[in-house]
Amino acid sequence: MDRKAKTPAEASGAAKALVKGLALVDLISEHPSGLRLGDVTERAGLPKGTALRLLDTLQAHHLVRVDADGRYRLGPRCAAWGTAFLDGVELRSLARDLLERMVELSSETCHLGVEDGGRVLYLDKVDSPHSLRMVSRVGGTMPLHSSGLGKAMLPHLPAEFIDGVLAGGLERRTENTIVDPEALRRELARVRDQGYAVDDVENEEGVRCVAAPVFDHQGRVAAAISVAGPAHRMTRGRIDTLSPKLMAAARELSQRLGFTPPA
Repeated sequence: MDRKAKTPAEASGAAKALVKGLALVDLISEHPSGLRLGDVTERAGLPKGTALRLLDTLQAHHLVRVDADGRYRLGPRCAAWGTAFLDGVELRSLARDLLERMVELSSETCHLGVEDGGRVLYLDKVDSPHSLRMVSRVGGTMPLHSSGLGKAMLPHLPAEFIDGVLAGGLERRTENTIVDPEALRRELARVRDQGYAVDDVENEEGVRCVAAPVFDHQGRVAAAISVAGPAHRMTRGRIDTLSPKLMAAARELSQRLGFTPPA
């Protein structure tokens, strides 16, 4: 269940300081011309010392900056976060019709996922029309090593990143999860060669998935798209039929992101 965001009065301890700091960022964002310290304390209802400590911390993390005239404005990290958010929104809008097309072709749930913090983040999905279908949540995360989306992206990530995933321990989620590092390296090499990944009931019991990587204008893996459903419908034969269509959709999304395949 989603939790309601706390106000500064409802929070406590470190959380209270965090909520107050975020409130200051929000306050400053509403005043593009900047606010002086006195304006901040008055509008936020904070003692001068408390406001100054919070602003110093926010400034140290580049969330706010102070100009030569003493006015506090948003810092460069806010711009980076905003750009990342907009990039994600653009990716979702560019991929949406392709996900819908794959649902029409497969009658199974289709996902768009990105690597985030060493896990797969579900950025978007279109549900299967069947009442019995894979349960997932946009904004939810899954391990890279066991999910189809993660296995599709992993072979194209930097070698040191892959080493870190392998060294971090491979959680066994089902009997089929690949937990041996060398076995996973062999699997990732096969995924890279064939152009798509299969989650063969490795991430969730009773669910089989096929996924393909998506690349950006610099040739870096940017995301992956997948088709997932109950294993009794997503048979090996269906995966053989769907994988070329899914790879074609992934290529089209890559081209929309500016990717040019090597000659």
